Amino acid sequence: MTQSSCLCGKNSISFSGPPILTFRCHCTDERKLTGAAFALNILMSSENLKVISGDLSTWSKRADNGNTITNHSCGQCGGLLYRTTSGHPGTMVIKAGCIDGVDAAKEFVPSVEIFTRSRVPWIPAIEGTKQCEGDFE
Repeated sequence: MTQSSCLCGKNSISFSGPPILTFRCHCTDERKLTGAAFALNILMSSENLKVISGDLSTWSKRADNGNTITNHSCGQCGGLLYRTTSGHPGTMVIKAGCIDGVDAAKEFVPSVEIFTRSRVPWIPAIEGTKQCEGDFE
């Protein structure tokens, strides 16, 4: 099982199974969540999700498409471990930067980029990946 944890280490989760999709998101919400120009995400089944330690805080936001996105994060350091959405029940989006014991940037190379219409001009497209101006097509 793969494990993820927050920055302070108070919360950790485990999950298993192959990724459904690996993607780089350029939406403005992700920028605000991460403080970075994009987020590296892994879409997984939530069937085998286990909270190993801690007590994750949740808060939700209605997306432009009408879906409710729920964020699962540490109440102490604010580290966002994963997100769920009403638009894709039974799945979760793991924040790749929180994965422990593996270089997620090398292990989970994106196969698609979404919200490219919001991509900052100094970040080039990943060669060979599908490009979506909005959400998944």
